[in-house]
Amino acid sequence: MDTGYTYHGGESEVFIGDFLSENDYPDVYVATKLPTWLVRDRRDMESYLNEQMERLRGKLDIYLLHNLKMDSWLALKDMGVLEFLDSLRDEGIYAGFSFHDTADVFFDIFDAYDWDLVQVQHNIVDDEQANPATIAHARSQGAGTVIMEPLRGGSLVRNIPPEVMEIYEMAGRPRKPVEWCLRYLWDMDAVDVVLSGMSSISEVKENIKIASSPEELTEDDHAILREVKRAYRMRKTVPCSECGYCMPCPEGVDIPRNLRLLNDIYRFMSTRGVRTEYRKIMGEAERASNCSGCGSCMPCPQMIDIPSELRRLHEKLG
Repeated sequence: MDTGYTYHGGESEVFIGDFLSENDYPDVYVATKLPTWLVRDRRDMESYLNEQMERLRGKLDIYLLHNLKMDSWLALKDMGVLEFLDSLRDEGIYAGFSFHDTADVFFDIFDAYDWDLVQVQHNIVDDEQANPATIAHARSQGAGTVIMEPLRGGSLVRNIPPEVMEIYEMAGRPRKPVEWCLRYLWDMDAVDVVLSGMSSISEVKENIKIASSPEELTEDDHAILREVKRAYRMRKTVPCSECGYCMPCPEGVDIPRNLRLLNDIYRFMSTRGVRTEYRKIMGEAERASNCSGCGSCMPCPQMIDIPSELRRLHEKLG
Protein backbone atom coordinates (compact mmCIF):
# COMPACT_ATOMS: atom_id res chain seq x y z
CA MET A 1 0.00 0.00 0.00
CA ASP A 2 1.56 3.25 -1.17
CA THR A 3 0.85 6.43 0.74
CA GLY A 4 2.51 9.72 1.62
CA TYR A 5 2.61 12.43 4.27
CA THR A 6 0.41 14.86 2.33
CA TYR A 7 -1.96 12.42 0.62
CA HIS A 8 -5.67 13.17 1.08
CA GLY A 9 -4.88 16.25 3.14
CA GLY A 10 -2.71 14.24 5.53
CA GLU A 11 -5.47 11.72 6.29
CA SER A 12 -4.22 8.82 4.13
CA GLU A 13 -1.60 7.59 6.60
CA VAL A 14 -4.07 7.90 9.46
CA PHE A 15 -6.72 5.88 7.62
CA ILE A 16 -4.30 3.11 6.64
CA GLY A 17 -2.83 2.97 10.16
CA ASP A 18 -6.27 2.69 11.76
CA PHE A 19 -7.48 0.10 9.25
CA LEU A 20 -4.46 -2.19 9.55
CA SER A 21 -4.46 -1.93 13.35
CA GLU A 22 -8.03 -3.26 13.37
CA ASN A 23 -7.61 -5.91 10.65
CA ASP A 24 -5.01 -8.65 10.30
CA TYR A 25 -3.29 -8.52 6.91
CA PRO A 26 0.20 -9.94 7.54
CA ASP A 27 1.15 -9.89 3.85
CA VAL A 28 0.53 -6.16 3.39
CA TYR A 29 3.58 -3.95 3.00
CA VAL A 30 3.16 -0.24 3.70
CA ALA A 31 5.27 2.40 1.99
CA THR A 32 5.18 6.08 2.84
CA LYS A 33 7.38 9.03 2.01
CA LEU A 34 9.42 11.77 3.63
CA PRO A 35 8.03 15.17 2.44
CA THR A 36 11.42 16.35 1.20
CA TRP A 37 10.22 19.86 0.31
CA LEU A 38 9.37 20.48 3.99
CA VAL A 39 12.72 19.29 5.36
CA ARG A 40 15.05 22.04 6.55
CA ASP A 41 17.59 20.04 8.57
CA ARG A 42 18.48 16.55 9.80
CA ARG A 43 16.15 16.84 12.80
CA ASP A 44 13.17 17.36 10.48
CA MET A 45 13.80 13.94 8.94
CA GLU A 46 13.47 12.27 12.33
CA SER A 47 10.51 14.43 13.27
CA TYR A 48 8.47 13.58 10.17
CA LEU A 49 9.37 9.90 10.42
CA ASN A 50 8.20 9.75 14.05
CA GLU A 51 4.94 11.55 13.22
CA GLN A 52 4.29 9.18 10.32
CA MET A 53 5.01 6.14 12.48
CA GLU A 54 2.35 7.38 14.91
CA ARG A 55 -0.14 7.92 12.10
CA LEU A 56 0.53 4.44 10.72
CA ARG A 57 0.36 2.84 14.19
CA GLY A 58 3.92 1.55 13.75
CA LYS A 59 3.16 -0.27 10.47
CA LEU A 60 5.92 0.92 8.15
CA ASP A 61 7.96 -1.32 5.88
CA ILE A 62 9.32 1.01 3.19
CA TYR A 63 10.31 4.67 3.53
CA LEU A 64 10.89 6.74 0.41
CA LEU A 65 12.40 10.15 -0.16
CA HIS A 66 9.47 11.81 -1.89
CA ASN A 67 9.71 13.62 -5.24
CA LEU A 68 13.48 13.55 -5.65
CA LYS A 69 15.03 15.88 -8.18
CA MET A 70 18.67 16.89 -8.47
CA ASP A 71 18.33 20.07 -6.42
CA SER A 72 16.39 18.43 -3.59
CA TRP A 73 18.76 15.45 -3.59
CA LEU A 74 21.84 17.67 -3.23
CA ALA A 75 20.17 19.64 -0.45
CA LEU A 76 19.22 16.47 1.43
CA LYS A 77 22.74 15.07 1.11
CA ASP A 78 24.12 18.24 2.70
CA MET A 79 21.68 17.73 5.59
CA GLY A 80 22.91 14.18 6.27
CA VAL A 81 20.23 12.12 4.54
CA LEU A 82 22.62 9.21 3.87
CA GLU A 83 23.12 8.68 7.61
CA PHE A 84 19.36 8.98 8.07
CA LEU A 85 18.80 6.25 5.47
CA ASP A 86 21.34 4.02 7.20
CA SER A 87 19.45 4.46 10.49
CA LEU A 88 16.21 3.40 8.79
CA ARG A 89 17.78 0.21 7.51
CA ASP A 90 19.20 -0.53 10.96
CA GLU A 91 15.57 -0.56 12.13
CA GLY A 92 14.56 -3.03 9.39
CA ILE A 93 12.87 -0.45 7.17
CA TYR A 94 13.64 -0.55 3.46
CA ALA A 95 14.99 2.70 1.99
CA GLY A 96 14.08 4.09 -1.41
CA PHE A 97 13.10 7.17 -3.34
CA SER A 98 10.36 8.34 -5.69
CA PHE A 99 11.67 10.25 -8.65
CA HIS A 100 10.54 13.23 -10.75
CA ASP A 101 13.45 14.48 -12.80
CA THR A 102 15.04 13.58 -16.12
CA ALA A 103 16.31 10.07 -16.80
CA ASP A 104 19.96 11.14 -16.81
CA VAL A 105 19.61 12.54 -13.28
CA PHE A 106 18.21 9.17 -12.17
CA PHE A 107 21.60 7.51 -12.60
CA ASP A 108 23.36 10.17 -10.49
CA ILE A 109 20.95 9.68 -7.60
CA PHE A 110 20.71 5.92 -7.86
CA ASP A 111 24.47 5.36 -7.94
CA ALA A 112 25.00 7.52 -4.85
CA TYR A 113 23.51 4.98 -2.38
CA ASP A 114 22.72 1.30 -2.02
CA TRP A 115 18.95 1.70 -2.46
CA ASP A 116 16.51 -1.08 -1.63
CA LEU A 117 13.81 0.27 -3.91
CA VAL A 118 13.05 2.92 -6.52
CA GLN A 119 9.67 4.30 -7.52
CA VAL A 120 9.50 5.92 -10.95
CA GLN A 121 6.95 7.16 -13.47
CA HIS A 122 6.72 5.15 -16.67
CA ASN A 123 3.95 4.15 -19.06
CA ILE A 124 3.31 3.58 -22.75
CA VAL A 125 3.96 7.28 -23.50
CA ASP A 126 6.24 8.71 -20.80
CA ASP A 127 9.94 7.96 -20.78
CA GLU A 128 11.42 11.35 -19.86
CA GLN A 129 11.70 10.55 -16.15
CA ALA A 130 12.30 6.81 -16.41
CA ASN A 131 12.63 4.37 -19.26
CA PRO A 132 13.43 0.68 -19.75
CA ALA A 133 17.17 1.43 -19.45
CA THR A 134 16.96 3.23 -16.09
CA ILE A 135 14.55 0.63 -14.71
CA ALA A 136 16.76 -2.25 -15.85
CA HIS A 137 19.82 -0.57 -14.31
CA ALA A 138 18.13 -0.34 -10.92
CA ARG A 139 16.96 -3.94 -11.10
CA SER A 140 20.42 -5.18 -12.13
CA GLN A 141 21.85 -3.62 -8.97
CA GLY A 142 19.35 -5.47 -6.79
CA ALA A 143 16.87 -2.67 -6.15
CA GLY A 144 13.16 -3.34 -6.28
CA THR A 145 11.43 -1.43 -9.07
CA VAL A 146 8.02 0.14 -8.53
CA ILE A 147 6.21 1.90 -11.36
CA MET A 148 3.79 4.73 -10.68
CA GLU A 149 1.38 6.47 -13.07
CA PRO A 150 0.88 3.44 -15.36
CA LEU A 151 -2.32 5.09 -16.65
CA ARG A 152 -0.99 8.65 -16.33
CA GLY A 153 -3.63 9.62 -13.81
CA GLY A 154 -6.27 7.96 -15.96
CA SER A 155 -5.57 10.15 -19.00
CA LEU A 156 -4.41 7.11 -21.01
CA VAL A 157 -7.79 5.42 -20.59
CA ARG A 158 -10.15 8.41 -20.86
CA ASN A 159 -10.83 10.78 -23.77
CA ILE A 160 -8.60 8.74 -26.05
CA PRO A 161 -7.85 10.52 -29.36
CA PRO A 162 -9.55 8.88 -32.36
CA GLU A 163 -6.24 8.21 -34.11
CA VAL A 164 -5.01 6.30 -31.05
CA MET A 165 -8.17 4.19 -30.86
CA GLU A 166 -7.77 3.32 -34.54
CA ILE A 167 -4.33 1.89 -33.78
CA TYR A 168 -5.60 -0.16 -30.84
CA GLU A 169 -8.36 -1.56 -33.05
CA MET A 170 -5.77 -2.84 -35.53
CA ALA A 171 -4.55 -5.42 -32.99
CA GLY A 172 -5.28 -9.07 -33.66
CA ARG A 173 -6.36 -9.55 -30.06
CA PRO A 174 -8.75 -6.83 -28.84
CA ARG A 175 -7.93 -5.26 -25.47
CA LYS A 176 -9.21 -2.27 -23.55
CA PRO A 177 -6.69 0.58 -23.17
CA VAL A 178 -6.29 -0.13 -19.45
CA GLU A 179 -5.16 -3.67 -20.26
CA TRP A 180 -2.68 -2.45 -22.87
CA CYS A 181 -1.17 -0.03 -20.35
CA LEU A 182 -0.83 -2.54 -17.52
CA ARG A 183 0.43 -5.41 -19.66
CA TYR A 184 3.07 -3.18 -21.23
CA LEU A 185 4.66 -2.76 -17.79
CA TRP A 186 4.07 -6.28 -16.51
CA ASP A 187 5.77 -7.55 -19.66
CA MET A 188 9.03 -5.85 -18.65
CA ASP A 189 11.34 -8.29 -16.84
CA ALA A 190 12.87 -5.48 -14.77
CA VAL A 191 9.53 -4.31 -13.32
CA ASP A 192 8.57 -5.74 -9.92
CA VAL A 193 5.43 -3.82 -8.94
CA VAL A 194 2.98 -1.61 -10.80
CA LEU A 195 1.04 0.87 -8.68
CA SER A 196 -2.38 1.29 -10.21
CA GLY A 197 -4.43 4.07 -8.70
CA MET A 198 -8.04 2.95 -8.46
CA SER A 199 -10.95 5.16 -7.44
CA SER A 200 -13.91 2.79 -7.59
CA ILE A 201 -14.71 -0.83 -6.75
CA SER A 202 -15.34 -1.53 -10.43
CA GLU A 203 -11.79 -0.36 -11.27
CA VAL A 204 -10.37 -2.56 -8.50
CA LYS A 205 -12.21 -5.59 -9.87
CA GLU A 206 -11.18 -4.82 -13.45
CA ASN A 207 -7.51 -4.45 -12.59
CA ILE A 208 -7.49 -7.62 -10.49
CA LYS A 209 -9.12 -9.52 -13.34
CA ILE A 210 -6.43 -8.36 -15.78
CA ALA A 211 -3.64 -9.14 -13.31
CA SER A 212 -5.03 -12.60 -12.65
CA SER A 213 -4.45 -13.66 -16.27
CA PRO A 214 -0.71 -13.47 -16.97
CA GLU A 215 -0.05 -12.94 -20.63
CA GLU A 216 3.10 -12.09 -22.58
CA LEU A 217 2.82 -9.48 -25.30
CA THR A 218 3.83 -10.50 -28.80
CA GLU A 219 6.08 -8.55 -31.14
CA ASP A 220 2.94 -7.46 -33.00
CA ASP A 221 1.55 -6.17 -29.71
CA HIS A 222 4.70 -4.16 -29.06
CA ALA A 223 4.46 -2.75 -32.58
CA ILE A 224 0.93 -1.55 -31.76
CA LEU A 225 2.20 0.15 -28.60
CA ARG A 226 5.02 1.85 -30.49
CA GLU A 227 2.48 3.27 -32.92
CA VAL A 228 0.28 4.40 -30.03
CA LYS A 229 3.24 6.22 -28.47
CA ARG A 230 4.09 7.83 -31.81
CA ALA A 231 0.48 8.96 -32.30
CA TYR A 232 0.35 10.59 -28.87
CA ARG A 233 3.65 12.36 -29.45
CA MET A 234 2.55 13.66 -32.82
CA ARG A 235 -0.27 15.56 -31.10
CA LYS A 236 1.26 18.96 -30.35
CA THR A 237 -0.12 22.43 -29.84
CA VAL A 238 3.38 23.92 -29.55
CA PRO A 239 6.16 22.73 -31.92
CA CYS A 240 8.79 22.58 -29.16
CA SER A 241 11.69 20.22 -29.89
CA GLU A 242 13.26 20.79 -26.43
CA CYS A 243 16.46 22.00 -28.09
CA GLY A 244 17.26 24.13 -25.05
CA TYR A 245 18.13 27.35 -26.90
CA CYS A 246 15.70 29.20 -24.63
CA MET A 247 17.66 28.20 -21.54
CA PRO A 248 18.80 29.19 -19.02
CA CYS A 249 15.95 31.45 -18.01
CA PRO A 250 17.13 34.33 -15.76
CA GLU A 251 14.04 33.79 -13.57
CA GLY A 252 14.64 30.04 -13.24
CA VAL A 253 11.66 28.92 -15.36
CA ASP A 254 12.09 25.44 -16.85
CA ILE A 255 10.81 26.49 -20.28
CA PRO A 256 11.02 23.14 -22.14
CA ARG A 257 9.26 21.34 -19.32
CA ASN A 258 6.45 23.90 -19.21
CA LEU A 259 5.94 23.68 -22.97
CA ARG A 260 5.88 19.88 -22.69
CA LEU A 261 3.08 20.20 -20.11
CA LEU A 262 1.16 22.46 -22.49
CA ASN A 263 1.48 19.80 -25.19
CA ASP A 264 0.41 17.10 -22.71
CA ILE A 265 -2.87 18.94 -22.10
CA TYR A 266 -3.56 18.67 -25.81
CA ARG A 267 -2.26 15.12 -26.21
CA PHE A 268 -4.35 13.67 -23.42
CA MET A 269 -7.25 16.12 -23.62
CA SER A 270 -7.06 16.56 -19.86
CA THR A 271 -5.32 18.75 -17.28
CA ARG A 272 -5.60 16.19 -14.48
CA GLY A 273 -2.11 14.72 -14.25
CA VAL A 274 -0.52 17.82 -15.75
CA ARG A 275 -1.97 20.06 -13.04
CA THR A 276 -0.47 17.82 -10.34
CA GLU A 277 2.99 18.04 -11.88
CA TYR A 278 2.73 21.80 -12.33
CA ARG A 279 1.43 22.62 -8.86
CA LYS A 280 3.06 19.97 -6.66
CA ILE A 281 6.09 18.49 -8.39
CA MET A 282 7.71 21.42 -10.18
CA GLY A 283 9.56 23.94 -8.06
CA GLU A 284 7.83 27.30 -7.74
CA ALA A 285 10.61 29.12 -9.61
CA GLU A 286 10.40 26.58 -12.45
CA ARG A 287 6.73 27.25 -13.19
CA ALA A 288 5.42 29.33 -16.07
CA SER A 289 3.98 31.79 -13.55
CA ASN A 290 7.53 32.95 -12.77
CA CYS A 291 8.05 34.25 -16.32
CA SER A 292 8.76 37.99 -16.28
CA GLY A 293 8.30 38.40 -20.02
CA CYS A 294 11.86 39.68 -20.40
CA GLY A 295 12.26 37.97 -23.78
CA SER A 296 15.74 36.51 -23.16
CA CYS A 297 14.37 33.16 -24.39
CA MET A 298 13.70 34.66 -27.81
CA PRO A 299 14.01 34.20 -30.73
CA CYS A 300 12.99 30.53 -30.71
CA PRO A 301 14.29 28.32 -33.57
CA GLN A 302 10.76 26.91 -33.88
CA MET A 303 9.24 30.43 -34.00
CA ILE A 304 7.35 29.89 -30.73
CA ASP A 305 6.22 32.99 -28.85
CA ILE A 306 7.51 31.52 -25.59
CA PRO A 307 6.29 34.19 -23.10
CA SER A 308 2.78 34.00 -24.58
CA GLU A 309 2.71 30.20 -24.42
CA LEU A 310 3.93 30.26 -20.81
CA ARG A 311 1.10 32.64 -19.93
CA ARG A 312 -1.34 30.32 -21.72
CA LEU A 313 -0.13 27.35 -19.67
CA HIS A 314 -0.46 29.21 -16.38
CA GLU A 315 -3.99 30.31 -17.29
CA LYS A 316 -4.92 26.65 -17.69
CA LEU A 317 -3.14 25.32 -14.59
CA GLY A 318 -2.47 28.16 -12.18
